[in-house]
Amino acid sequence: MKSILTVLMVLFLSATVASALPSYWGLKGLNNVVDAQPIETNQYSIGLFTHMGISNDDRTATLDGSSFTVEDKEYDATGHFAFGYGINEMVEMAGRVSYWWNGYKRDLTNDARGNAGAGEWESDDALNEAVLSLKVSFNPTDDGQFWLGFMPSVGFSVSSGDNDYVTMYDSGTDGIWHLDDPMFEMRRAMLGTGKLNFGGDILASYNADFGLGVHVNAGFHRYSQQFDYADRRFNSTGGVVATDDVELTVDDNVIRVAAGVEYQTGIATPFVEVVYNRYLDRTEESGNGERYDETAMLDGGFRFTSPYGIALDLTGSMALTSFDPEWSDLGHSIYQSGTTPTDEQRIQRSPFPGGYPAEYGFGLNLIFSSVLLEKPVDGTLSGIVTDEETGEAITAEVSFPASSILPQTTVDGFYSVKLLAGSVPISVQADGYLPFSETVVIVAGEDHAFDVTLAPVPDNGILTGTVTDADTDEIIVGASIIVDGLPEGIQGTTTTNASGVYSITLPEGNWTVRVEATDYLNVVKVQVMAPEVTTMFDVEMRPALVEGQVLSFNNIYFASGSADIKPESFSVLDGVAQVLIDNAGVRVRIAGHTDSDGSASYNQGLSERRANSVLDYLVRKGVPATTLTAIGYGEENPIVPNTNASNKAENRRIEFTVLGVAI
Repeated sequence: MKSILTVLMVLFLSATVASALPSYWGLKGLNNVVDAQPIETNQYSIGLFTHMGISNDDRTATLDGSSFTVEDKEYDATGHFAFGYGINEMVEMAGRVSYWWNGYKRDLTNDARGNAGAGEWESDDALNEAVLSLKVSFNPTDDGQFWLGFMPSVGFSVSSGDNDYVTMYDSGTDGIWHLDDPMFEMRRAMLGTGKLNFGGDILASYNADFGLGVHVNAGFHRYSQQFDYADRRFNSTGGVVATDDVELTVDDNVIRVAAGVEYQTGIATPFVEVVYNRYLDRTEESGNGERYDETAMLDGGFRFTSPYGIALDLTGSMALTSFDPEWSDLGHSIYQSGTTPTDEQRIQRSPFPGGYPAEYGFGLNLIFSSVLLEKPVDGTLSGIVTDEETGEAITAEVSFPASSILPQTTVDGFYSVKLLAGSVPISVQADGYLPFSETVVIVAGEDHAFDVTLAPVPDNGILTGTVTDADTDEIIVGASIIVDGLPEGIQGTTTTNASGVYSITLPEGNWTVRVEATDYLNVVKVQVMAPEVTTMFDVEMRPALVEGQVLSFNNIYFASGSADIKPESFSVLDGVAQVLIDNAGVRVRIAGHTDSDGSASYNQGLSERRANSVLDYLVRKGVPATTLTAIGYGEENPIVPNTNASNKAENRRIEFTVLGVAI
């Protein structure tokens, strides 16, 4: 079996990185190895990882004074439920919950032991551990291929079954273990890595454009295990002649090094990885230079992906280091020989946290990742920032308000970033230049070029005007006029005086002016300012939204027979979103209406889907989901008869009804 696995591993290496799928940690990676590159912003993944380990155990046992050879098998089964989420292009968070089953199948074909009534199986299991981890990464070469990162993690015990370890439950004995004794000589006698563990890893990855991925993890981890049991000394007939109550806390400081290689060939990705652990506190020698202080494991497999977000792993593994049960018996062999071991001797012979790797094993993983979905949800925006007068590239900060995307600093004037589809505000600032802001429309799956020219800070002009009620023409005293993003030292806020007049000094350029007043809807306008010129801007304000008010739009367009919003509708919905954000706490019902073409049931479902699509868009633009509800009326409530194409177009509409103010 080992030779077959070895051949498979070599074939994997000779083949030629998996998509953004999670590792056992929940973070993007292979199985044991974590990719330094984070999953994309606002993307997520979940996975169910399973592994079965099998180890042969040939021993000489003694029963009633007779010695005989037994050929037992040790099994271990592990399940991880893991999840990961991309907070932004640098930070990813993850967690997992683990289930362990450890079992020992004893060979009963030997008459000497079989007649003693020994049971065939000993096992225990537990939903034993939860682990939380974080990954902070950066791309020092700005090429998207070489990544460095740091991964702190903390794990803690959830449950450990009946004991922290497997115990002999069945009557009888096989000459090695006795009834109610912990079976510490197993490779994985413990049901977990201990009560608490924590650590951190340095991550490095190279993800080449042609599919090759190489990952290296190196870090320090600390584990704490507790042992509370009675060690018993037996005579030749199996009688107990002495007992030692053992209470130990075993702390292990571990250096972990893991490396993996993968090659993405399309739907199938072969990979191989090696994991090495060095236990720094295991220093006692047996006298012949042997020391039980390290484990190493090789595993690999194939990862199959689909355009529906689902992926499947088929894996195999084998141990690269040899297991010696004497170094995992917590000093029982010393005690059985007639000497009571010291606490230090028992600590040196305690089971490793996490156990010893099985001789060989196989696994099956089922994974879902939003990154794999066939329908893209984002697009790429890139461009160059230059001086308006000289055309030279500028070092500037490009930011995206109301999104989780971190600001980008241009390199030789260039920037590039992935953004969720929709209408996205962009802001560009540089020292000595007027700030720039605009809204761009991102179409999923497409690349968008958007170059920006910045103008040097110019001389100032004056913006002035009156603020009045749009319905009554009465002046509004105390209205606030706010201009954000002005160069340092320029006051960007003023209010109207007793005559409803305001005046504010602004530099040359395009500035977004926001006017606010109590009980009125905000007014926002981009105002063009010229140097040393007085510009008039009179503002008419409308009363704020009131309960029962209905806003109807038949210019929110969808793809035919679909709930996909067309890009030309983004500006309308952006205006609605801004009104709702400005009127914080207002609860609104979104209603979808159709014309009478098609069956009533089809139109009902279509109207519901379109209303929910509008709700999702508004939430993505920053409107709190708790203030929105969606409903579909199908063709039930036409505003005009469905007698011609013009009337039908009026009936195909989205209505917003103000329900009140959220508590």
